[in-house]
Amino acid sequence: MGKAAVNRIVLEAAEHFAAGRPDQAEMLCTEVLKADPDHVPALHLAAVAAFVSDRAADGAALLNRVFDIDPGHAPALTTLGDALAVKGEHEGAVAAFQRALQRRPGDAGLHNKLGVALGELARFGEAETAYRRAIALDAGLTRACFNLAVALAEQGQLIEAEDAYRAVIAREPAFRGVWLNLGNVLVDQNRFGEAEAAYRHALAIDPGDVGLICNLGASLYREGLLEEAIVQYRRAIALAPDNLAALRLLGLVLHEARHLDDAAKIYRQTFARDQADHMIATNLGACLSDLGELDDAAASCEHALLLKPDHAPAYTNLGIIFEKQERVVDAVAAHRCAVAADPSYAKGHANLAVALRNAGEIDEALAVSARAVALDPEQPLAQYNHAHFLLMNGHFAEGFETYRWRRKCKTLSDGDPSFSEPEWQGEPLAGRTLLLFAEYGLGDALHFVRYPPMVTALGGRIILQVQPALAALLRQLPDVTVIARGEALPPFDLQLPLMSLPRLFGTTLDNLPAAVPYLHPDAEKLSRWRAALGHETRLKVGVVWAGNAKHKGDRQRSLSAEALLPRLVMPGVQLYSLQKEPRAEDGRVLAALGDDVVDLAPALGDFADTAAAVAALDLVITVDTSVAHLAGALGRPVWMLTPYALDWRWLRDREDSPWYPTMRLFRQRSPREWDDPLMRLTAALAVLAAKSEG
Repeated sequence: MGKAAVNRIVLEAAEHFAAGRPDQAEMLCTEVLKADPDHVPALHLAAVAAFVSDRAADGAALLNRVFDIDPGHAPALTTLGDALAVKGEHEGAVAAFQRALQRRPGDAGLHNKLGVALGELARFGEAETAYRRAIALDAGLTRACFNLAVALAEQGQLIEAEDAYRAVIAREPAFRGVWLNLGNVLVDQNRFGEAEAAYRHALAIDPGDVGLICNLGASLYREGLLEEAIVQYRRAIALAPDNLAALRLLGLVLHEARHLDDAAKIYRQTFARDQADHMIATNLGACLSDLGELDDAAASCEHALLLKPDHAPAYTNLGIIFEKQERVVDAVAAHRCAVAADPSYAKGHANLAVALRNAGEIDEALAVSARAVALDPEQPLAQYNHAHFLLMNGHFAEGFETYRWRRKCKTLSDGDPSFSEPEWQGEPLAGRTLLLFAEYGLGDALHFVRYPPMVTALGGRIILQVQPALAALLRQLPDVTVIARGEALPPFDLQLPLMSLPRLFGTTLDNLPAAVPYLHPDAEKLSRWRAALGHETRLKVGVVWAGNAKHKGDRQRSLSAEALLPRLVMPGVQLYSLQKEPRAEDGRVLAALGDDVVDLAPALGDFADTAAAVAALDLVITVDTSVAHLAGALGRPVWMLTPYALDWRWLRDREDSPWYPTMRLFRQRSPREWDDPLMRLTAALAVLAAKSEG
């Protein structure tokens, strides 16, 4: 067979291979090799055909024959590199491509292959160099440009990677992968809105890509768009019902969005498919706990611990469940197990601190809380709780500074006002208008409205936005425009939450503004109340036994009417109920007490009415509610029944309040034990009544 004929057969074999007919190509090469066993192009093409036909051993043998003849044969070395890369032998692939480049240094595609092999070995700096050489040789090599962007992203060079991806998009806007990777780089820069747009571009090209849909869902989740993220995860599951990753993520987002029943359903579906998944069992326990299904919640967390005995989050969730069941000792033990299982678990330390506080171990709670924030300084809720521990212990300077984290706690700030104007930093106002706005409960607002008169001394105009129930009462504040929340606000230049004023004024235990009264009843309303109650010669005592049932600490601070009122019925005392929202079981108690308790609640519209009624009484006895703050702000005698350690402002181990000079505290001496403070308060009331009669 002549040389020309051989070349024609090899060319025909190459055409068959290019057309996707490797078997025909290999048959022709075999014909050539019978005539010329050392024909290198035929050997190489036969090797390639063998590899394509999944006959790697035959392909390797044919390549070895090529290398016996020409050890530096670049095409064969390239084929060897490709074959090794397919087998996952990337070190060998790198060596083969580097040897091939010694013969063909100007081959852009070969430099790109070398870069890919280096990337598989996480040698991204070397891969970047290889891609840049490929692009220098062939600026139109889109795949090398894309791979360069990948290498840059892997090295954390996010801006450069973004620019590289955008350059590829400019050339090939329908390249789905580049939109996907661009989205990932934008997510890594916390630019979630732009990432969302990139993922949507990719999905326009390939709308059925479940991975892309999940990436879009994750970006929406991180934007805080939970409902939209849920839509995407449901879309992914509709396309791929067996995709457990999407199912897990859907459960998590539903849980965070407080679609608790749906979340529990998805968690159960996920766990049914993978009963070794301790994380889902733990999450299901947390979800059931939020639903109030505490026994099932505990069982789920305990099952998670059977699967993984050192799983710290399961212990933490179990501790939270025990707290809800008022199993204080068990709760502390569970939280201790969490931090023993994972000493670096910041959330575990934060929850242990709260449990220790509830158990009355305040000193240890402060130390454990400090450990939690040291482990994760960017966790808002842990910082917020730590602020409470600091303030409770009288560390006001550090405590009020740390208390700023409350504004970053989504669960705490939901429903509270938020404004885009600059936050006031305490500088002279110089004619500008400052908006101060109330946060949280009515008692918090009443506590801190002592500060606005200090602000007015700095010049400027003050607007105070408060809850509607307080507006009429607080309109007496001098040089302050009071606006009820929900009403239109006039223009303002600066804004600040009311509860941030102690920090700006450097409040400590030695300088806190304690002059009372700083609020006053309406004179006409007070006159009417005095006239209505003036006939009563006995000690007139107003009583509040329960606060807002939605308050997270309500079970610790509130009492039933039955637990309190009968104890206070005694000679020389007339009781008046100031309880605005009696609970269902209270009606029977009030009815049984008859004239011993006069219900004033029907005549109490807003806090201006309550203030006038309180001012007409001799004493107010209350649990930790807004009425306690109101009486203290009015400078009226007020006895407060307070839990052992719940609210920071009552500090520790004190029977008085530096905030309210007319307040006396009857504090639990151990957590959840009311008999002792109730006994002391009843005895004190009897003494006061006797003195009043005498």
